[in-house]
Amino acid sequence: MGASLALAVRGRYARITGVARRAETLREALGRGIIDAGTTELAEGVSEADIVVLATPVRTIIAQIGNLAGAAKAGAVITDLGSTKSEIIRAMNQLPDHLRAVGSHPMCGKEVPGLDAADAALYRGKTWILTRTARTDDDALAAVRTLAENAGAITLELDPARHDMLVACASHLPYALAVALVTAAEQAGLNDPALWRVTASGFRDTSRVAASDVGMMIDILLTNADAVTGAIRDFQFSLDQLTALIERRDEAGLRAYLTAAAQTRKAHF
Repeated sequence: MGASLALAVRGRYARITGVARRAETLREALGRGIIDAGTTELAEGVSEADIVVLATPVRTIIAQIGNLAGAAKAGAVITDLGSTKSEIIRAMNQLPDHLRAVGSHPMCGKEVPGLDAADAALYRGKTWILTRTARTDDDALAAVRTLAENAGAITLELDPARHDMLVACASHLPYALAVALVTAAEQAGLNDPALWRVTASGFRDTSRVAASDVGMMIDILLTNADAVTGAIRDFQFSLDQLTALIERRDEAGLRAYLTAAAQTRKAHF
């Protein structure tokens, strides 16, 4: 996510200083033209930045926010690319008065991490959610909105609780379902390994996000646990309805249920 954003805005909109744990990552990013400069020290990397973008797993973002209090320059805008917002916003609210902060979440990404997955077009046409904090003023919000728009995204402002409820259904639930699908298929495959020879594009498409970075997804699920478990329960209710229709061999009811789902899918995509 961070490398894709750097590719999207570097040169045309911003000068990019990258911060990474490994010097090898920075050398590769420099060689590929993703960043203008790099360091393994967070304080050094953010000391002169007008906008600091935290593009790490959610619980790492929360820890990094605390480290920025004495590192970022006065007036700097702190933002993030985290997939949950309530806990991040609580951490941002604790920043000192000389720093500004805006929570943000671009609704895009890839299940493959690393520089090899960097894509300058990743944000183009995608929704980028902005979330106010106690350290947000109009100029800070405008700065992050401009960053998002320069990457090609379309911004939407939400409060953190609403954001977390919506993405639990729209983003985190699909991951949970993909994991459950792959797990169920693995169990079935133990009884008959031919299962994996008959899976086709439908299974691949539906299960794709199960291959997402596990560490990143653990952070997401644990920092949005209430909303995610609520979404899973709602899904279980829907699945129970479908199960009952099939068990009863209720063709008319099944047709109506499937048709409604098909029409909803076509209406939104």
